[in-house]
Amino acid sequence: MAEFYGQYMVLMDKKGRIALPSKLRPDTATEPEAADGFMLAKGLDGCLTLYPRKQWEVIKGRLDTLDFTRKDFRYFGRRLYSGAIPINLDRQGRMLIPANLQKEAGLSREILLIGANRWIELWDPDKYQEYLDGYGKSYEEVAEKLFDVNRPQKE
Repeated sequence: MAEFYGQYMVLMDKKGRIALPSKLRPDTATEPEAADGFMLAKGLDGCLTLYPRKQWEVIKGRLDTLDFTRKDFRYFGRRLYSGAIPINLDRQGRMLIPANLQKEAGLSREILLIGANRWIELWDPDKYQEYLDGYGKSYEEVAEKLFDVNRPQKE
C-alpha cells in the first residue's frame, strides 16, 4: 500500500488542476493497484482528502457496517459520498479539483499538499496554519497522550 509523506506547495491553474508532486505519485510498477487511481472527498478539519482506491475501500467497508438508522451516520455518509469523485492523473500527473470541492475547502491558487501516511490532504495554507495554531496542545503533549509514554515498561 502506498505511503505518503512530506509537505508540498502547488499552484492550481485556472481550470482547477494541480500537478501532484512525483514523490506523492504511487509507482504503478511496484504497486499495480495504484493504476486504479484515487478518490477525492471532503476531509476532516477543513481539508480535502485524496485516498488511494484501496484505502477508500477500507473506509467504505467500515462505513458499510454502520446502522443507516443512525442520524449521524446518514449525515456523515451524505456529506462524504455526495462530494466524492474518482480521480485519475493525466500524463503530466495533474488532477482536476471540482469547483464544489474547491469551495468546500476554501482552496484558491496556492494549495498545501500533506502526505498523511495512507492518504494525501489538500489544504488552504492559511487554514492549515490556523488549524495548527488553534489545536490547543503541543506536538509533544499529543504524542505523550497517544503513545502513553509515561506508562512503566514491562520487563
